Parts: sequence; structure tokens; C-alpha cells
Amino acid sequence: MGHQRLGDIPKTQKWQNVVAKVAGDGLGAAGAALQPDVLQEISSETLTAAEGGLVQAIDDPGLRYTFYLLTQIVLATREPQWRARLDALGIHLSEDSSLFDLTSEVQTAIDDHLSSRGGSSDISEIAQQAAGEAIAKLAGPKSVTLFGAGSDELQDAVRELSTKAGFSRLGQRFFGGFMARFLNFYLSKITATQSAGSRLQQVGDLTKFNEALETHCHQSARIVHDFCGEWYSKTEFQQGIGLSNTTGFMAVALKKLKDELQRQREGI
Repeated sequence: MGHQRLGDIPKTQKWQNVVAKVAGDGLGAAGAALQPDVLQEISSETLTAAEGGLVQAIDDPGLRYTFYLLTQIVLATREPQWRARLDALGIHLSEDSSLFDLTSEVQTAIDDHLSSRGGSSDISEIAQQAAGEAIAKLAGPKSVTLFGAGSDELQDAVRELSTKAGFSRLGQRFFGGFMARFLNFYLSKITATQSAGSRLQQVGDLTKFNEALETHCHQSARIVHDFCGEWYSKTEFQQGIGLSNTTGFMAVALKKLKDELQRQREGI
């Protein structure tokens, strides 16, 4: 499922150019030019550190449970009593609940699950943020209709993500958002040790950097687009999606992302 590459991934912003933005568009301390070899070092160190981080992320219970919860949320929308199924997952909605209510309840359900398992980690918090953003970005525009916004409209909007094609989009959006926050986590650490430091002083600069990083990562996450939809459709049909087979899926998906980071690092 999804083992073949789809050719070169089109990118409007290459990774090294994204890094240049956090380093001040090529400016070092006191306005001195940031040498290309320093910029490449920052780029390579970030990707190398992130590759190792993804290996450790495989064992993070918060990451696994967050993705499992995404599958259960979209599957619940296929049922007439979808709120009852969500209740069983610790997600409580009323008849007039909004998209904001859903994403908030998802965060609470994950926190409750992890509270008896040692609490959340940096990885699980990044995963929670990515999940909330993925649902909001894809279902948000369709959750408000001419008839208003409530549980029924929300169910219809999220139901579109319950198909094979819909879950492919949801998976790519989730992993793209996860990668953006994950890389930013390591990039901020590494640039702090460089003489250039972080030069994103203005709100506009920070916005441009985040946009470039998100674009890069969402396009890079295309590597798992088909894999997410194929796994979701086949697994649900053959055996049902549980936390155990979600764990196996996550290991393969993270390896694909790690390989993509390695490809980018070697291509710098």
C-alpha cells in the first residue's frame, strides 16, 4: 500500500530557503552575510535531528492515540447517532456544537487518555495541535451552511473525510502539520546555538516563515497521502481500525516521513 513514490514532490519553497528565513534571509549577526556553508549546516543538522526524533516518536502513545482518534471521529460520522459513538470516545457534543467545540473536545479526550499513562510529551502535544488544525482546515469551510452551524452541519462536513479519498487528504494534512511543528521545534533549538541566532523579530517575518514552513511540509507529506487512504479503507473493511493496528500503521508512516527528510537532506 502506497510504497511507490509519485515522482518528485513539487515545492514552492525548498527546505534551505525556508531555513534562510529563520536565519534572517541570509543575514548573520550585526547584518553580516550568513555564509552558505553555515546555512547548509543549519539545514542539515535540523533534518538529521528530526530524523532521529521521528524514530523515537514511533513509541509515543500520544501520537498513536491522536491518529487513532482521527479515524474514529470520521467513522462515527457515518452513523445516525454519531454523537453517541463520540461519547464513548470521551468526546461530548450537543445539538448545537460547533467545529471549535469538536476540536476542543478532541484535545480533552487525548489529555484524559494520557493522564493515566504518564501524561503528554512534546510529541503528543505537537500531534494534538496537528490533529485539531487538520480537522479545522478541511471541515471548517463546510461546517457552516445556509441553514446555520450545528451538530448536523458539523457531521456532514466531517463525513466527507470518512471516505478513502477524504482520509487521504486528512492524513496528509495531519502529517504535514505535524512535520511543520516538529521541524520548527528542532530548527529553533539549532538556530539558537548558531551565531546568526533567530532574526525573526517582526510579526510579519514570523508569519512569512510559518507560511513557508507549512507549505513545504504539507507538500512533503504528500509521500503519505495515498498510504493513509489505502490503509484506512482496507483496514476498516477487513478487520476494523483499533489502536493496535494504528500503531503498526504509524511506524510505517513515520518511516516514510523519515526517508523523505533524508532525501531532502541529501539533496541540499
